[in-house]
Amino acid sequence: MYMANANILRNDRGQTMIVFALLLSVLVLFTGFAVDAGLLYVTKAKLSSSVDSSCLTGMKNLQSGQATATTLATDMFTANYGANAPTPSVTYPTDQYNDQQVQVTATANVRTYFMQLIPGFATVPVSDTAVATRGKLIMTIVLDRSGSMCGGSDPCPGGVVGDDGGEALQVAVPEFVDQFNNSSDEVGLVSFSSGSTIDFSINTNFQTSITNDVKAYNFSGGTFGTGAGTGSILSSTNGPPLSMADTENNSVEISPGQPNVVKVVVYFTDGLMNELQDTFTCYVSGAPKTYTLNYGGYDSGNDVEFFSVTAVDYGLYNNGFTYDGTHTCKNSAGNNVTTFPSQQSGTQVTISRANVTAEAQYRAIQTAIKIRTESPYPTYIFTMGLGSSVSPTTQAFLAQLANDPSYSTYITTQPAGLFQYIPNCPSSTCTADVDKAFQTIAAKVLLRLTE
Repeated sequence: MYMANANILRNDRGQTMIVFALLLSVLVLFTGFAVDAGLLYVTKAKLSSSVDSSCLTGMKNLQSGQATATTLATDMFTANYGANAPTPSVTYPTDQYNDQQVQVTATANVRTYFMQLIPGFATVPVSDTAVATRGKLIMTIVLDRSGSMCGGSDPCPGGVVGDDGGEALQVAVPEFVDQFNNSSDEVGLVSFSSGSTIDFSINTNFQTSITNDVKAYNFSGGTFGTGAGTGSILSSTNGPPLSMADTENNSVEISPGQPNVVKVVVYFTDGLMNELQDTFTCYVSGAPKTYTLNYGGYDSGNDVEFFSVTAVDYGLYNNGFTYDGTHTCKNSAGNNVTTFPSQQSGTQVTISRANVTAEAQYRAIQTAIKIRTESPYPTYIFTMGLGSSVSPTTQAFLAQLANDPSYSTYITTQPAGLFQYIPNCPSSTCTADVDKAFQTIAAKVLLRLTE
């Protein structure tokens, strides 16, 4: 009886050894697969990070040409991948909306440790692809060409020779627009002094025209830099510049559902906006006639000047204004018209420099909020203030227009822009400082296009 049990125990031990050997083989095999799978996973992650950084580098440098972009993209891939980096493929397709893309693909052949026991698995190719789409840029530049920009010999004949705002603008703006794609981006130019103009209607092939327009500026007049506020644009060609910029941007056709559209307004000034545009009803021989006029134009004192929308001077306001250079505007009772329609108060307000300037700011802020909240494509606003005349109060106002996150007026639910203050104009560094400010904005816009 005892011997029989011993034989059974010996048989069990033999079977256990066989089972253990089989399980150990399976365990080793799965451990091997896990090691190789981990190696493949690490390589895939390294490839993914490398093609992503390479793709973004290629897109950011595409304005320098595809050859340069390819070289820099390849260098970035190699730097991120490390030793024994494969050579990536960098191509430049377009999507269904004709938006430019950069595509980077790379394949690494991973030598396995355990899977090589299986025929055909001595090396396993691991691939990854990244695609960056450069968004469609729709941008209008709004420039101040008022008299306070004058100071150098080129923009202001007979002025003091020096590095001033006007000359700096004529250098910086051409370099700014050169940062963008002349054949696919759409850019427009609006400028203002006592009146405003659309110097270049938003379109492609903008670089030469905008450069020539800016270089031809003569700086004179007041600062009609505001928007229409909650009211309508009274002139589509000489209306409030911020609103005209929005109208220009909205004139660009966008395909339904098109992604990656970036709308931008760039606003440059050296002073506080001090003009409005409204309609006035003046009675002539008992009959009403309606005139659209600009008025304001002064930063100090109580003077207010009236202009036609094309900046023809009608003279100073003095308890009544002339609407055609000769006749004083009268109401139906035959009294001088001495008030204007204030959107801020919702009432008629006495015409004065302080009231006009405050109203101009209010309308600009309302316009900025409107264009930042347009759907489905809101607008990013970038503002620049030039020179000592841009007081801390004015700086805060321009930052509010831009919705700069650095200021207390930042609205978190609206697109964040940027305000830049350029204090040293006129000075020996003015042109360099203005150019740097424009290049900072260009970098912000290009980054937004590639996100």
